[in-house]
Amino acid sequence: MPGAILRALGKAVRRDLAGYGPIRTNNFFLFVVLLMAGAAGSGVAPVSAYPFLALLALLLFFPIASDPLEKIPRVRMGLWPLAGGARVALRIAALGMNPLLWIVVAALLHEGRGAAVPVCGLLGAAIVRAQVPRMSGHAAIGRVVPALPGAVGILMSAQLRGMLTVLDTWLAAAIAVIGAAWRIAARDADPAAMPVLAMLVGIALSTQTQSGAGLDATRHRLLPVRAWRVVLARDAAYLLVQAALTAALDPVAGVAFGMAAIAAGRYPALYTRLEVRRWRFTGGRVLFGVLQMAGGAAVAFAGAKGAGIAAAVWLATVWWGGSVLAQRLRGIDAGGAPRR
Repeated sequence: MPGAILRALGKAVRRDLAGYGPIRTNNFFLFVVLLMAGAAGSGVAPVSAYPFLALLALLLFFPIASDPLEKIPRVRMGLWPLAGGARVALRIAALGMNPLLWIVVAALLHEGRGAAVPVCGLLGAAIVRAQVPRMSGHAAIGRVVPALPGAVGILMSAQLRGMLTVLDTWLAAAIAVIGAAWRIAARDADPAAMPVLAMLVGIALSTQTQSGAGLDATRHRLLPVRAWRVVLARDAAYLLVQAALTAALDPVAGVAFGMAAIAAGRYPALYTRLEVRRWRFTGGRVLFGVLQMAGGAAVAFAGAKGAGIAAAVWLATVWWGGSVLAQRLRGIDAGGAPRR
């Protein structure tokens, strides 16, 4: 019995680790790679990329550090005919499947004899955790978003709640908080750095716009709202987050970048059906990610004029996206063929 459970756990851990793969095509990760490539080409250490790598690692720490046994429903765990000793052994074996433990143990072993006490502490924590019942009543982060009135409000609330469950949003929030704190605390904060910080927030958020998960869901057929309003509601929720996070930096540059990112990501959002997993970084298409960053930077640095251009292009893609979605909701593909 324990052997079968361990094999199932191993398969679950491998499947879970595969969920971190999309970070390779995340816009912010691509931005960090460009920084490192530029430093390597200049023959210097990529010092400028270190803070961003630290932020990515910090956000990845929390989902990676989760207990593999927590993925098993409590009812099923209770039905397994395992004695107390077998449950402790299973808990220790499950802890050994956590990749974060491998990193910690490697770092501890590098210190020599001093690793003995910390490793024993980890094993002791696993034994204690095996004897403690699983916590009940997990908090739902989406509850912080109120239910907005109207059909469009419902769509905006759903989009905002979804954004709170991906690491991209929390990365953008961390950058926004650090930037705002620096602006307040530093007496000689350079005003020219504010648009750059707003762009970094936009880059962290922008990969989400390439995903159209749930865009043509069945519930949208039942709502008394036109298709273009569905597209507009999702975009408005995204721009609301973008504006809130860049309000203390440069809101004009931030919103301009956001509108350009939505416009450049409209095609993959409608046609590629990229998957979004909870508490993971979203992945996109590299070509569209480059277009998002380049186009967003161009309009962000252009000030109010750039924001006007971005708004015009964004509204055009809202109309186009609404027409494509309307055909799908009527059961017709964009090419005119009936959907199966």
